Amino acid sequence: MSATEPPSGVIPPMPAPPTRPRSLAASLGIPTIKLGMLAGLLLALLLPQYFIADLIAEREGRQEEVRREIGASWGQPQTVLGPLLVLPYRVPSSRAPSGWDRAAIAIPPAELSTQAAVMPERRRRGLFETVVYTARIDLAARFAIEAVLPDGAEALWGDAYLLTGSSDQRPVAAAPNLRWGGRVLTPAEGGQERCGGLETLRWPLRLEGPPEPGQAIAVSGEMELRGTSSLGFLPFAARARFTAAGAWDSPSYIGGNLPSRTTLDDAGFRAEWSGGVARRAFPTAAAGGCGPSIAEVPSMGVALLEAVPTYRMVNRAAKYALMFLVLAFLTYLLFELVAGLRIHLVQYGLLGFSVVLFPLLLLAIAEPAGFAAAYAISTAMVMAQASLYTASVTHDRRLALIFAGVLATLFGFLYVVLSLESLALLTGAVALFAALSVVMLVTRRIRWGA
Repeated sequence: MSATEPPSGVIPPMPAPPTRPRSLAASLGIPTIKLGMLAGLLLALLLPQYFIADLIAEREGRQEEVRREIGASWGQPQTVLGPLLVLPYRVPSSRAPSGWDRAAIAIPPAELSTQAAVMPERRRRGLFETVVYTARIDLAARFAIEAVLPDGAEALWGDAYLLTGSSDQRPVAAAPNLRWGGRVLTPAEGGQERCGGLETLRWPLRLEGPPEPGQAIAVSGEMELRGTSSLGFLPFAARARFTAAGAWDSPSYIGGNLPSRTTLDDAGFRAEWSGGVARRAFPTAAAGGCGPSIAEVPSMGVALLEAVPTYRMVNRAAKYALMFLVLAFLTYLLFELVAGLRIHLVQYGLLGFSVVLFPLLLLAIAEPAGFAAAYAISTAMVMAQASLYTASVTHDRRLALIFAGVLATLFGFLYVVLSLESLALLTGAVALFAALSVVMLVTRRIRWGA
């Protein structure tokens, strides 16, 4: 008998079947079907985010409606014009030999200085609010009249008038006033009309003739305006200077010309603009018309922004829901791998709903309480709920504390990103890199295959 032959009557053992490579999920002790269901659950939990995003957009739209309603009652965003000297003239008619055609030109001042003291306040309607203001504006101009009429034209100095205007001239405590060379002017009866989006006032000069050659005429005046959101100025002058100051800590400078100097401190903001136009005269719409086209010169001014735009911040926070869900699920998976736990799919889902509720809580609380307070309250509520639930699911306080630390890091990271405008992308990229590094560190000793 050969040494390799089995004894008679003994059945040789069957050869072992070849080993099949184990899947990644099986090697982790997690069924593949569970991983697939977790991925589906993750996608399903994103559906409420779309409804929350629609709700945020709806509330933001309602906020804009309230702003328009308050603006219609209080005053629209203001743009200030003037003063301009409107000089009617006549020229021989080309249609009738003995007739005349009338026209007019608007002469900007050689120098114009405007100082605006802005007094902002908040007006609420229900849960929504907007910023309104009262502005006291001091005007000082100097006119140096030059020969600007076309050849053959005859100036009608008796019909000349000054033109001032603003977007919305609501009645205020103090009526506007204007002085021409020290003489107090009175606005014309029925002289208010719409002109290029502005409400203008005519101030008749009742001149007997042209000013003396080389004479510079000083014009000064004051006006009060009520408006919402922004205040601008049209620099119709050869040299214009505009100064605005007010007790507001988040101004935004708008228009075609940025301020040459700005300051911002505890007392508020102060900004100075300089500009002007090279043209010596602008044709009006018609004889005795309302003045030059407003589109001729871009305005410059200031917008009173919210320091923390609530709905924009909530909307940005809601966009991070996917990252929060992924990291929360990943933390639970690591608990299963490292601590040998078994967490049911329903428990994953309840945890996910807790995280998804955060932007909804943030929106609901931010409307009456403000964004900063709402963020702190919503964070505390979600952290307490999710951490206590984790302690109940894992029966391990240490793991619950670890999960609470993960949530605290995530919410702290999100608040920093929301607070940073220019560095938000850099901060987010570095934070994601750090999170990946932590996951790699925790899982470095796990055997990912058989």
